[in-house]
This record gives sequence, C-alpha cells and structure tokens, in this order.
Amino acid sequence: MTTQARSLVAISGDPLADDTDIAGLGPVAGVRFRRWRGFDADLPLMWAASDIARVADGEVSRNSLEGMAGYYRHLERYDPAVDLVIAETDPDGAFAGYVRVEWNDSNDGERWYEAIGIVDPAYRRHGIGRALLEWSERRRLAIAAGHAAAGDAPDRRRALTTFLFDGDAGGRALLLGAGYAPMRRFATMCRPDLGDIVDLPLPTGLEVRPVTRDLAELRRVFEADVEAFRDHFGWSEGSDENFAAFIEEPGFDPSLWVVAFDGNEVAGAVLTAIHVTPDGGREGWLDTIFTRRPWRQRGLARALIARSLAVLRDRGLGDASLGVDQDNLNQALALYESCGFRSISQATAYRKPLPEVASPGPGLREVPR
Repeated sequence: MTTQARSLVAISGDPLADDTDIAGLGPVAGVRFRRWRGFDADLPLMWAASDIARVADGEVSRNSLEGMAGYYRHLERYDPAVDLVIAETDPDGAFAGYVRVEWNDSNDGERWYEAIGIVDPAYRRHGIGRALLEWSERRRLAIAAGHAAAGDAPDRRRALTTFLFDGDAGGRALLLGAGYAPMRRFATMCRPDLGDIVDLPLPTGLEVRPVTRDLAELRRVFEADVEAFRDHFGWSEGSDENFAAFIEEPGFDPSLWVVAFDGNEVAGAVLTAIHVTPDGGREGWLDTIFTRRPWRQRGLARALIARSLAVLRDRGLGDASLGVDQDNLNQALALYESCGFRSISQATAYRKPLPEVASPGPGLREVPR
C-alpha cells in the first residue's frame, strides 16, 4: 500500500500534538505535520522540495541552497518556531512540503500577511496544499489580530497575499477557490544570444566606474537601488538586514556590475551576476536594473544593459536572463524586449482582502513583532 493510499492518520502521536495550532491542521491521509527543527536539519529539505517544484511548474530560474539560506537568515518579520509548518509522510518521514508566513508593509499603503507554500509534486493532489494554506490563513489572521489589538498601523489596508508559478495549475485552482485573486504578474526573460550586442553611448555627463568591495561603497549602491525602486511593487526598505542579505547573495561579485555615476552620485546600474545552477552550470543574470529618477528617460538603462551583456559575453556566457514585473509602471517589459529578451516563464502574486480581525481568540497565540 502506498503512503498516499493509507487511511487517515491522527497526529496525536506527534510530540507537538499538544500545540493547538499544529493540531488544528487536522488529519491528512499518510501525512503528519511538524515544526521546524533548524537550519541544518530542515533547510536542505525545504530547498530540495522548492527546486523540484520550480522545475515541475516550468520556472526556469533556479534557487540555490546557499541563496535560500542567506534569505532565511535575514528575514525580519518571521519566526521559524511559530511561522513555519512542515509536512512529511507517515511513517516514512519523507519531506512532502512546507508553508512559511511573514508580514510586510507595501509602498502603497497596504499591510501584507504573506504565505509561501511548497508541496513536492510527488505528494500533490492529496490535501497537503489545502491543509497548509488553511493553517497559514489561521496564523496570518492571528498575527493581524495581534497588530489590531496593539493599534499597530490602523490606517493601512490589510490583505492575505501569496505567490505561485503559473505552471502549478492545482495551486492556482486552490487559491482561486479560497478567494484569492491575481494582483500582479511576473516573468523570467532570457536573451538567448550575446553575439550581436550594440555599444550604446551613455547620457552626457555620466561615466561607468568600477565598484570595489568596500562596505561604504557597496552600501551607497545598495541605497541607490532601494531609492530607485521606492515606487515599485514589492519595494523593500534599506535596512541593515536587507543590506546583509544583499552582500551575501550567491554570485555577488561587484566586478561584474555596471554602475553609472554623475560625479559622486550613483545614477543607475545593472547588478550583473553569474549564478551556479544546482547541476553545476553557469548562468548569466541581470539581477537588478535601476535608474534613479533624475536620470530617467535619457537612455541610461538601455546603455547599461548593453554593457552588462558584454560583461557576461566576455566571461564566456552565451545568454543572459532577468526577472521582470510585467505591470511595471516604467514599461520595463517593453525595454527588455527591445534589448532582445523574451519571456520564458511566468508567475503570479495573489491577494485576498483580510476580514475584520479582533484580538486573538482561544488557540491563537500572538506576540506583536
């Protein structure tokens, strides 16, 4: 008998069964739910499930274990002890999936209570995704209730949000059925040939200069990046934690960057990187492309992209990729298409208005963070 075909199993034997929140997940056939056991024990399993899911869902960009670890080390509004649930098969203990929640304030006046859920494709269609989504909603409502009780940011609109690669048809059906609606679309784009790059002039008065690994210089580029994206969807503040995550990114190599200066001011940049794929290959990426407001509409981004592509070509790469918000108000999608990039995979952010929340009730424990 397969794990999936076994009859319903109770989780009362789980050492965390006295945790009301976990017990509230209820039984799923052949599955038990548990808490986080630490970076060394669980993060490699989480990364492997995430990577398998990306491939199955048609997403061409691959994350690395190192990159995922750096990201988790610097999350600021997430506590793995209470904001993460893991699903595994019973009694085998095979890793089946997980869900993580956090919250963030958007730059358009909303507070997002976010969830990222991953189910290994081998264990989909058995109720795991639904159970994890329902738990994540209870947890996110509890966090929101704690904020409401503390009078935290009462003027912000509040919503439950999540993100899904478009190839996951079952996940999309689950979210739509649970009341989520698409709010933003994204694409991974690729330029398959670096052999016909046109050298474009910089706007008058600007020059490209190398950037060293000096922390003050790196912070200046980082803060220019943050400032440039202040009016973009998903903007993140320039906190110390975000800066630490920035310089710990896999492929972080300022010698690849193309940064334009106007005197001592950073006018714009393409933060180029070479990523090592899980199978040991090398991929060229334009990780971040930005132009600060005073220097927009002057052809700077296009000129920097051309130089960035040349950098990758000279390092032996044959193509280049980037990610784009397809609803970007500055028409980034059209710019990248004009530079030879084509969309090869898509993803969608989803949103569900938050119902009115009060203080946490029985079984919902929240300490405002």
